[in-house]
Amino acid sequence: MAESQPYAMQPKKGPGGIIIFVILLVIGLGGLFAVGLLPRIERKSELKTMHDETVGAIPHVRTITSHPAALSESITLPGNIDAILYTTIYARVDGYLTSRLVDIGDSVKKGQLLASIDTPTVDDALAQSKADLLESLAQLDTQKANLKESQAKELTAKADVERSQANVAYTTVTAKRWQDMAERGTVSQQSRDEKVRSLDVSTAELAAQQANLKAAQSAVEASKASVRQAQANVKAKQADVDRLTAEQSFQKVYAPFDGVITARKVDPGALITKGSQSTNLELYQMAKIDALRIYVSVPQRIARYLRTGMTAKVNVPEFPERLFEGTVTNVSGALDPNTRTRMTEIKILNKDHALLPGMYAEVTVTTARQDPWIRVPGTTIVTRTDGLFVVVVKDGKAHYQPVQIGRDFGDEVEIRIGLKGNEKVIISPSDDLREGETVQEEPLQNNEAT
Repeated sequence: MAESQPYAMQPKKGPGGIIIFVILLVIGLGGLFAVGLLPRIERKSELKTMHDETVGAIPHVRTITSHPAALSESITLPGNIDAILYTTIYARVDGYLTSRLVDIGDSVKKGQLLASIDTPTVDDALAQSKADLLESLAQLDTQKANLKESQAKELTAKADVERSQANVAYTTVTAKRWQDMAERGTVSQQSRDEKVRSLDVSTAELAAQQANLKAAQSAVEASKASVRQAQANVKAKQADVDRLTAEQSFQKVYAPFDGVITARKVDPGALITKGSQSTNLELYQMAKIDALRIYVSVPQRIARYLRTGMTAKVNVPEFPERLFEGTVTNVSGALDPNTRTRMTEIKILNKDHALLPGMYAEVTVTTARQDPWIRVPGTTIVTRTDGLFVVVVKDGKAHYQPVQIGRDFGDEVEIRIGLKGNEKVIISPSDDLREGETVQEEPLQNNEAT
């Protein structure tokens, strides 16, 4: 009996247990189906409801009114301040520096003596040249005297020729008369021969005097040539004297304009070599700072509006409380092809010498734009493969308007071509908005759009 009791406690297997298991399985699957399917059915119902509500609805858009941009355009550019005049002063004569009368930072006036140079070589050459000039002047006087003598001999020869011509004329008449009388037998043949011989003598004398006249004329021409040569020699000697005199005047170095000495490179006793070669020592560097200039490179987009006489504002970091005013004085006639900028010179008056050459400055140039541009928020721009557009509302419908941007400020842009102003432009238009689609607009103020 003790061994059969555990067997009596085991559950009995039969069709009832299987049925219960199947029922529980069906209930579990039904619960899972209900949890997964019912929410989907509910969402589908909501989507259907929303679809029914939106089909045929008019899109709601926010619009802003485009307005003209300012007709002036400003740009701030960096620049370096330079002196209106700046020069390096070199010696124009060889010698030794005897005195230096100014130093770095000194203000000088035009024509003020800056330094003196001792030039013994030039002095000796000038003395020799002056002596040569005196000698050539004496030679010229001698040649002029010879010319006068030759001219006097020429006059004497001319007088002798005229006298001989008169004798020939007289003896010719006499000889002819005596020839006629001899033929009539009035005078002797011997008397006739004497008159003929007298004619021959006077004719010979005329020929001799004519030869003397030609010789005197040749002597005059030779004397004139000698005078011209002496005169040319005098001019050459005088030019040499003038050259050396001018070179000697360079012993004194003067200021070429009013300015300030910015550098000094020599001291008394230094050997000075004339010229501006890189191996030659310069004397001074000086600058005119009553007026200064700044060169700036103005971008192409506003370069065409630049005009001489325009006002520019100059800001120097060392003078934050002071705004300097400049004037556009020169504008390049072409743009730099590498940077697409136009070189512009701006002049600044600097009577108090507050500004110094070499300072950094920021230049603000304001130009007047001739063509009116339209300003709209940056969110109105639509980019497509065929260009840039804005969507405008006209007669309650959306229209894509092609535009070209002039300047982009990020939050706002200026439209160069495409808008005229006062158009209703859609803010952030949706991608599915179609051309000509009816829309319902909500106008915004400019400050609300940004």
